[in-house]
Amino acid sequence: MLKPSRLCKALALAFGGAALVYVPQAHAQQQSLERVTVTGSSIKRLESETALPVTVISREQIEKSGASNVEDILRRVAASSAMLSDATQGVGYATSNANMRGLGANSTLILLNGRRLAGHPFGSIGGSAAVDLNSIPFAAIERIEVLRDGASAIYGTDAVGGVINFITRKDYSKGELTLRYGAPEKSIGGSEKTASLAFGMGDLVKDGYNLLLTANFKDQARVKAIDQGLYLRHATEVPGSFPPTSFRGFPGAIFINDGDQLVTPGQYTGAGAAFSACDPANTVVSNTGPTPSGNTARYCRAIYAAMLDNLPDSEKTDVYGRGTFALGGGHQLFVEGSISRNATVGRVAPTPLDSGAAKVNPDGTYPPFAMPVTSRYFPAALLTGLGYTAADWDPDGNGFAEIVTRSLDMGNRISDNTNSQYRFVVGANGQFGSWDYDMGVNLSQARGKLVYDGYLLQAPYLAALASGNINPFGPNDAAGLALLDAASLRGEVRRSKGTTFAYDAKISRELGQMGGGAMAVALGVDLRKEKAEDRPTNASYSAGLHVGGEGSVPTTVASRNIYAVFGELALPFSKELEATLAARYDRYSDFGSSFNPMARLRYQPSKQLLLRASAGTGFRAPTLWDVNSPVANTNTADAQQDWDCPVGQENNPRCLTQFNVQLSSDPNLKPEKSRQFSFGAVFEPSRDFTIALDYWNIEKRDTIGVITGDTLMGDEALYRKYINRVKRSPDGLLSYIETPVENLGKLETSGIDLDMRGGFSYDGGTRVGLSYSGTYVLKYKTQSGKDEPMIDYVGQATGGIAPVPSWQHTLGLDWSRGDVNVALEHVFTNGWTESAAQVNANLGVNAPYKVKDTSRWNLAVTYKGFKNLTLRVGARNLLDDAAPFTASSSYGSHAAGFAGSFADPRGRFWYGTATYQFK
Repeated sequence: MLKPSRLCKALALAFGGAALVYVPQAHAQQQSLERVTVTGSSIKRLESETALPVTVISREQIEKSGASNVEDILRRVAASSAMLSDATQGVGYATSNANMRGLGANSTLILLNGRRLAGHPFGSIGGSAAVDLNSIPFAAIERIEVLRDGASAIYGTDAVGGVINFITRKDYSKGELTLRYGAPEKSIGGSEKTASLAFGMGDLVKDGYNLLLTANFKDQARVKAIDQGLYLRHATEVPGSFPPTSFRGFPGAIFINDGDQLVTPGQYTGAGAAFSACDPANTVVSNTGPTPSGNTARYCRAIYAAMLDNLPDSEKTDVYGRGTFALGGGHQLFVEGSISRNATVGRVAPTPLDSGAAKVNPDGTYPPFAMPVTSRYFPAALLTGLGYTAADWDPDGNGFAEIVTRSLDMGNRISDNTNSQYRFVVGANGQFGSWDYDMGVNLSQARGKLVYDGYLLQAPYLAALASGNINPFGPNDAAGLALLDAASLRGEVRRSKGTTFAYDAKISRELGQMGGGAMAVALGVDLRKEKAEDRPTNASYSAGLHVGGEGSVPTTVASRNIYAVFGELALPFSKELEATLAARYDRYSDFGSSFNPMARLRYQPSKQLLLRASAGTGFRAPTLWDVNSPVANTNTADAQQDWDCPVGQENNPRCLTQFNVQLSSDPNLKPEKSRQFSFGAVFEPSRDFTIALDYWNIEKRDTIGVITGDTLMGDEALYRKYINRVKRSPDGLLSYIETPVENLGKLETSGIDLDMRGGFSYDGGTRVGLSYSGTYVLKYKTQSGKDEPMIDYVGQATGGIAPVPSWQHTLGLDWSRGDVNVALEHVFTNGWTESAAQVNANLGVNAPYKVKDTSRWNLAVTYKGFKNLTLRVGARNLLDDAAPFTASSSYGSHAAGFAGSFADPRGRFWYGTATYQFK
């Protein structure tokens, strides 16, 4: 074996991309020369010999960071462009996904102890089918290894952007109980209560076994958006703008002249007790010009961002157990099981009610949301006084007038998500002669249950509205409420399962001696079956017959088998130079095969300098939904402007709205192919200081995705090219946009990772550790469609493409003396520019907006002076920096006002932790 140098011993962390708190001296004392398998390699070797670009985040670092879930930890990894998260608000499916290099959740592989978990079972065409990070057993984590390099040659699909391997405690024989409470300094809700337990017994060497049991519980309270008002910063951030609003407001309005004007009765003096005026808390008054009498046509626009939660109510629970048994002769048997449950209640604005929010008719028209002009709630006298005639509000002469409103009587639309993961692994490892082996059987199943409340079914609501007993312009009486209740969609609407059954086995050994040590080889097989059973349990929900929901959700049941063989060869040509070659062949039962080689080179000319390089190919298979799902319907994420609004209807609010979108799968999709390479250097000028600098480059071909409705409507040239996908009703208004999943084109991204770590001691016992790491993205070019030009999106956001910040870093300072430790951390993300089209659609100003930088200082103070008791107090966002304002509503927060994928909205957050060792 190679003799490890000081530089080699530091490599596992020196090549990292996350700078949580690190104390070099403490880590050096824990170094071991045990032969282990490191993330990104199948060969067992001394841990100190690795030259892989792996960030190691220890349990101590996690505790000092103040993070209470996996998503919060990974926000600090600079190589991760941004979390892809519904968990920040609880709408959608309340999932949290990693996003290495900005390539998306489907290109980041998540492992638990080196093996896969099941992807979340709620899927969609062109969407994510990735592992929900909430399913990781948080209390069991010993460390996290983040491989910032493509690894398809080792692990297969999903590993294009990188690999995140969560490794649980091993050979643990202690017992500890941890209680934690935290809350924002401002009284806005958002408190966190956490309890975790870890118990281990048995020593593998002395007793021949080790048993570990962990449990974790976290309760998070909601934060109401209206209590923070982050969305109201538009006035100072974008001069001349209006707040993020929708024309679908409450109290509602009457369409005049096919939407050329709108009138809310309660905005006029003497309208009557049945009619409410605009509520200043969640609406703004808008006007659409003069009425025939010379008055002003006024109506209420909803500040939809005021009616939801910035953070949801949630409860997370996980239980994990592992038993390891020494069988003698160097063999071990292990059994591992875990159950996790994440229950989240997400709330968004009450149901929008107008024809544009409805399910499109087969002929492309929208069903009219119309009330009879004979209804006691129809303000005929008021409209006549404004100079209108029946021809203005009833142009068809059928005795009905079209309205727009929002169902405040029914309260928020509520998505009650319960996501669970059940996982069981049994396996063995050890040595047969000169061969190391590791094999296991892995059964993982993710389950999702979705319960709705506050939604209305289209046909029953239209019938109730047509009866004349529904009041769109004010509070409903008992009869109206009964009709709304009868038309509601509530209860369980979806219950799905995603299952992964896998068998893997690998062997490795040293071969003949070379100039720098023993050549080593690893061989392996990976057999896997993946099955999706995505089943709506409510027929109306499945068909998309509710108003203001996610559209239609068809049943998707599909499966595939994957067979793979792989190998790896380490060639130490000299003490200074080592090459590693790897290759993997995957065969998919439903779309074909893929062969992916990889080569890595490590050159260490001196104890102070190490050079390294790698190159390889990768691939990503289409999801089961991309190739099997029936046609589905949804809507654009943001409000968009219709480029071809019919002449004379420029003021029609249906020309500036969230448009209907139709999704379709394609069984003939090709897999994505990728090529990546990187090279870098690690320099150790002194024993306690290390600098690592790495360049990385990734290119994808045949990227799988959709030209989204937001992308299409946000770019007039693209809209003109694909205008045949924009379907219109006979009156010329936009009906829906076709967005088939397809192989779009190329994606190219590259950047530089910087990592510096060091420390020093003084005053006979005081230790200071320093760390700094960041990622600078040089380019992120992609095609929005076949044969479209490559556009660089670094530092840009268009709605269709999520922001790609040019720079992210984490700075850490760690001070220790005796029983006291102080950890200070700075997490920074560079801002980006939102396009003029985005800002105009959401705020009414046709100009780009520069989103400010995200900057967070975190502090933790730890005291260990009491026997068996560790106390910690800390503050996240110590300086109380506000989450940067954004115009768009599609960066994870689901509401304009702040980017939930990048920043916690709660401001300064205080917490305290007590850990008691009882064994």
